[in-house]
Amino acid sequence: MSRKNQLADLRRLISLPARDMRRQASRYIYEDPQTVLRLLFRMILTESFTPLKKDNILTLTKFILERYSPRPLPEWLADELNKVLSTDNITDLDKAIILSAFEPEDLLEKLEGLEEFVENFSDFRGSFEDFIVDQIRTDPSRFFDIHRVIIEKSKPEGLLAMIEDLTGSRAPEVISFLEHLTYHHDRQVRTSALHTIQAAATQDAINTLYSISCLNPLMKKEAEKAYISLMHELPLPKEFRPSGKRRRGGRKEYLDLWVSLTDGNGAMSAFIGRRFGRNNYFFASILMKLRVGIKDTILITNMTRSGYRAIKKEYFSELSYYPVEEDYLVRLINHFIKRGISRGYTIPIELVLLKNILGWHLEPVEYTFECEGYERVRYHPRDMFQFPFETWWMHENSLYRVLRPYRGLQIYDIPEGLFHEVTEMFLDYARREVVPMCELCSDIIRNSKYNRRTRLRNLFLTIRDEILNPPANIFRSNFLNFAVVATIDHTLHNISLGVESSELVE
Repeated sequence: MSRKNQLADLRRLISLPARDMRRQASRYIYEDPQTVLRLLFRMILTESFTPLKKDNILTLTKFILERYSPRPLPEWLADELNKVLSTDNITDLDKAIILSAFEPEDLLEKLEGLEEFVENFSDFRGSFEDFIVDQIRTDPSRFFDIHRVIIEKSKPEGLLAMIEDLTGSRAPEVISFLEHLTYHHDRQVRTSALHTIQAAATQDAINTLYSISCLNPLMKKEAEKAYISLMHELPLPKEFRPSGKRRRGGRKEYLDLWVSLTDGNGAMSAFIGRRFGRNNYFFASILMKLRVGIKDTILITNMTRSGYRAIKKEYFSELSYYPVEEDYLVRLINHFIKRGISRGYTIPIELVLLKNILGWHLEPVEYTFECEGYERVRYHPRDMFQFPFETWWMHENSLYRVLRPYRGLQIYDIPEGLFHEVTEMFLDYARREVVPMCELCSDIIRNSKYNRRTRLRNLFLTIRDEILNPPANIFRSNFLNFAVVATIDHTLHNISLGVESSELVE
């Protein structure tokens, strides 16, 4: 793009949806970091922001400060930060986000208003507990903002002081805040937070301790001991609530839930949208993989309606998503948590934040996909060129070892015997990897609001049957024929490009 006016281009950049802003930053930013930061601070002091623009400019400013990270703090930057501390154009929480890019000792001598700001920020309208409760009850998505600004950026000593301030609180919001601290890297912080939850001695404390025992391997034994002890102390709850979502008082609300089908790497995405107030939207995306469980979770808060629609349009342009009910999505997530934990993988802290933002009950539970009640269908090679079938070719290093000596050849140049060897390899791979993907895709369709797509569901289960009971000549199966050819062709192509293993293309 033409480089004419850095200030105008920064305004354009922060107007983009958050995901686009991260991708396009290198195109819109071309001046040196000092110039860009001066312009960003000028905008922070003078501009009128929408929630999207404010979140974007804070993210961008913090990112550049962390990358630039001049030490010691230069005078010009200290002057700019002092102006930020004194402005009313952004909130104290916004200011804390900017300051979190620095180590406290770098700021103490240079920022005149720092001590007063920290004192006012720590006052929290009377107590830290009041601050947490007020923030979360106003907007549950602030769990994520508080995590980024307070938990991620505070030293263990500061967090221990916060935990001490919260001792004795029985508020569910505080108990959830403490739950996030049980995932902290410092053992003393984790243990103190867990004991403070136990000291609350409420049914919410029992539920939270049980959640920690299920989802947090580092604290599993301590959490089990704590919730069992509390269960003996407290009377049984008046009402039993089954696993799933919490009740939300019966009020009508906007909740947007979609799930994609799984690609050839066993990966699928969940798209989650929620409205917490007028023109205040929350977005989350969960990447799940059959081999590793919950791979990644993205959270974006304080989005405008237009920003939310833009990010939804971008996601839906890449994959075909199916709308699902909340209970079903929770069931799927619990299944992937179980898969991941059983293979030694941990869940991302963002998933715990998402659980508490949406009031979900997450627990590792294996889910059996429904594969009964279908009719075999006739299908054609052209069906294999639609997602996800076009991605269902073999991804394993053993294949690269077999085909590496044939680097530079086309598929029709390799020996016939090798073709049959790869076919046997693919059948073994398909029984292990593709069969579960067929079952999962079929189950998603059956449980989605698009459940009338019976032919596609029947096609997945027909292919599953062909893999488990292949014909004598497997090339009479359109899927097996297509997948073996695609496997050899893609692998030879990757090898010719210098790709030596399957990990490099995942």
